[in-house]
Amino acid sequence: MTPQILLRGTGVFPDVGVGRVVLLNNSQVIRELIPFYCVLEEEVHDEVERFLKAVETTKQEIEELKTSMAEKLSASHLAIFDAHLLVLDDSMLMNRTIDHIKKHKHNAEHAFHTIMNELLKQFSGLEDAYLKEKSEDLHDISSRVIHNLMHKDKLKEIDTIVITEPTVLVAQVIHPSDLKLLSNPNVVGIATDLGGKTTHTAIIAKALELPAVVGLHDVTTRVTDGEIIVVDGAEGQVLLSPSEEEARFYRRKHEMRLQLMDELKSLSELQSITTDGTAVRLLANIELEEESEKAQFFNADGIGLYRSEFIFLTVAPSLPTEEQHFSVYKRLIKEIKGEIVIRTLDLGGEKFFHEVLETFSQQNPVLGLRAVRFCMKRKDIFRTQLRAILRASALSDRVRLMFPLISGVDELKSVLQFLNTVKNELDKEKIDYNHNLKTGIMIEVPAAAAIPDLLAEYVDFFSIGTNDLIQYFLAIDRTNDEVNYLYQPLHPGLIRTLRDIFRIGKERSVKVSVCGEMAGNPRFTLLLLGLGLREFSMTPSSIPVIKKIVNSVSLASCEALVTEVLSMEASKEIEAFVTEKNREIIPEFDRILKSLF
Repeated sequence: MTPQILLRGTGVFPDVGVGRVVLLNNSQVIRELIPFYCVLEEEVHDEVERFLKAVETTKQEIEELKTSMAEKLSASHLAIFDAHLLVLDDSMLMNRTIDHIKKHKHNAEHAFHTIMNELLKQFSGLEDAYLKEKSEDLHDISSRVIHNLMHKDKLKEIDTIVITEPTVLVAQVIHPSDLKLLSNPNVVGIATDLGGKTTHTAIIAKALELPAVVGLHDVTTRVTDGEIIVVDGAEGQVLLSPSEEEARFYRRKHEMRLQLMDELKSLSELQSITTDGTAVRLLANIELEEESEKAQFFNADGIGLYRSEFIFLTVAPSLPTEEQHFSVYKRLIKEIKGEIVIRTLDLGGEKFFHEVLETFSQQNPVLGLRAVRFCMKRKDIFRTQLRAILRASALSDRVRLMFPLISGVDELKSVLQFLNTVKNELDKEKIDYNHNLKTGIMIEVPAAAAIPDLLAEYVDFFSIGTNDLIQYFLAIDRTNDEVNYLYQPLHPGLIRTLRDIFRIGKERSVKVSVCGEMAGNPRFTLLLLGLGLREFSMTPSSIPVIKKIVNSVSLASCEALVTEVLSMEASKEIEAFVTEKNREIIPEFDRILKSLF
């Protein structure tokens, strides 16, 4: 089928929703209706009091909303509301608004809107995408306070919306104050102009398991209330005005996914083992604390990759303290069974940390000062994180430490030398840590992939980050539409490289895992098993899918597949062969793919 209008954005929960549009005008309506007038000198005191009363009313509303959502959201999600309360307690923001009222004798609505706009302009000028996305909070707070100042019925749109049939909410952005709508069981999807994977819209959509596509740019101008649209969070696209046939197709895709996930969840308690007896470990990649619950739910064997960047991003533009780091690691140890691999800070590239880098800019940040390169330049930041990880290692011998973007032995030696320096500091302070803490590296730079035998002398484990490795290996930007067709996970050169890393790991008793997207994609499971991989790390929800594949095949059949693949010379040939073998060896393979991708 060929859809007439297909919009592409960022999918944040891999499911499909088909429903009628409810268009939320939660951004434009405020700008249209805010009054502007001057007050008399004798009225200034009353105007300030009116503003402060509206702020207090807003705080009460946020507290009530937080209470009403307590059963549906985790503590870390509910912290969104605490963040809003902190903004409303900010003396600088309140004092600047009051000063504006007193100095210019402007009405409170206009004064507060003016001050908030100044803050929003500062956020929009930042280069870091995550910090830009924090403007969602300011927009929501501004809307709520002004709503309470104006008492306008038009601004109470959200309170009058009645949803009785399958509905897709469409907006520039979904604010936390819109959550009462999201909790309606008839809401089947979200589509927004703005946002990325770390925005509150994305985080809440994941928590509520709602199909969502964000960053669509102009979806609010392309749809009208009441029309049918499709939100495909797996593909990151929105289909406008689908035909009956298309709507049925996507509804069926949703039903198939639910049915498959129910079946796969029943596998949670089973061991992951091939039909001829080879045990395989399936671990989880997480970055948000609440994802640890999903890892437990799907019975992950541990955490193969904890992306610590979110600790930094949640307090940006400030830096996390040692205690803030430690408290997160301590909670993970308490909640997770199995090993916990903590990757040190890997900000840079598309996650460019504007504030920490002190406005330093780079032409090619993904190839520049990032990950351990940045940490070794800013050892104050690195030391804080290493101290917290080392302290956490005293609580459990399951803690592992991993360094990203290592390119060679000299760099690795420098990083390990600094780790020893930090250990010596703790020794002098008589602070306990695990002196046998296992350390490892990400292999994602081709230079490192070429010398696993040399690197193996210095670490306990490797974790292959296939996303970046493929990008660097093939010299293509996977986000560039002009060349992303060259992003080929089945390139024969990459396959041989993976084979060699697995072989060296086995020979040198260095454990090897794969934590990139290949690990959680069932298309590649047989190939990776046949190449020698025995430890996969992936998004928690992918664990039952990969377990289903592993438990359905023999290692002998996977190794036979690899023997054939290694004789082939082109990616397309390999892809066709692997697809054919997947279907031949796993009868349900097509059903699994159609339900998930």
